Amino acid sequence: MAGVKSGPGPLTLRVAALIDGTGAPAVPDAAIVIDGGLIRWAGPAAAMPAGRRASMETATVNFGPGVAVPGFVDAHVHFTLFADGRSYEEMAAETDVAMAFAAARNALVHLRAGVTTARDNGSRNHLGFALKHAIDQGLIPGPRLLVSGRPVTPRAGHFHWCHGTADGVGGIREAIKGLAAEGADHIKIMASGGGTLGTDPARATYTVAELACAAETAHGLGLPTTAHCRASQSMARAIEAGLDCMEHGEFIAADGARRFDADLASRLVDSGMYLSPTPQANGWDTIVRLRPREQAGQLSPDEQRILREAERETEITLEQVGRLADMGLASRIIAGTDAGCFDFSFGHMDYCLELMVAAGLTPMQALASATSVAAQACGVADQVGTIQAGKRADIVILGADPLDDVRAVSNILAVYQDGEPAPGLATIATEP
Repeated sequence: MAGVKSGPGPLTLRVAALIDGTGAPAVPDAAIVIDGGLIRWAGPAAAMPAGRRASMETATVNFGPGVAVPGFVDAHVHFTLFADGRSYEEMAAETDVAMAFAAARNALVHLRAGVTTARDNGSRNHLGFALKHAIDQGLIPGPRLLVSGRPVTPRAGHFHWCHGTADGVGGIREAIKGLAAEGADHIKIMASGGGTLGTDPARATYTVAELACAAETAHGLGLPTTAHCRASQSMARAIEAGLDCMEHGEFIAADGARRFDADLASRLVDSGMYLSPTPQANGWDTIVRLRPREQAGQLSPDEQRILREAERETEITLEQVGRLADMGLASRIIAGTDAGCFDFSFGHMDYCLELMVAAGLTPMQALASATSVAAQACGVADQVGTIQAGKRADIVILGADPLDDVRAVSNILAVYQDGEPAPGLATIATEP
């Protein structure tokens, strides 16, 4: 990850409550001391050390009823895509320059929504690396990026238009070595088909041996792995191959139907893998857009069909995520928006957390899935994911308590990244 920014100087934030992301109960009437881009102290304001308390008199921002939570970690995003409802093929027809401009816009939108760290899980050519460099150099604002670069995929496989195709053990090994040399933070491999034309989400694309080669090669280079798995067959192979994280995990059988497999689910729970179920990616943005129009009687028959399908897919996803959580996976379920693809919008980590709670996670578990647990899965828990002394000063101030109602994550008063406020976001607070 990029080095810590120096920050604007010593600063103390006062809030009505602090939820530090560790799972500990909220701390009422709390203070957070920031200096040099790092958190120097956090806890009850009354317990602040004398030296820290004295500094509050000259550099304090009081958020009144505000609630502080760690900056969000989005474990699955595609910044160079457009989130405008077009197909992959239509988006892929755009130039790299257009994708770069879109990425700059999307990064700022996501940062303002509280996402201070994000894992970009696939972009074309060198775009992901260029975006990360631009953000690290301060050329554009955006979340701190962890990039996979071009996803590893078979010839004509899902996301093949990113130009990361690799076939066989030898091809996979060389592709991963090349990505590591370019500066990849992790390896994304397409273990099943997806929404790319000509691919089948119900079929695995790589053998266990090929996936195991990906895991061994990446781990040998110090890189974590994550696998796109929509098919049950691909899920089973990814587990057996020893990959670190699974994206989607939809339990799609060979006939195309989504059927929860209790034995496969048990193997996933026992494997130690993280799961990024991307619940927003099963049609939630479509539902948000069409439901109000349906209530107003404005939907065409075709739009009603689209809405019913989105509702059905979302319901299946939430049921599957809930069952996995009940089986013991709740502590390894991580938040990811999949923003950029189709109409999956940027700036809406709130959708993901609301859906996690709808699936059966508690608000505290949902918040952890987007902070501490996501940071662990992405390999950056030593730097972000909790509000603790020594961590980067990535902090989101909410206007209400998300433990009372998780929808509070959409009520953002301020976002701090390395102790600096996100640009263009008004800070609703008072100075003493």
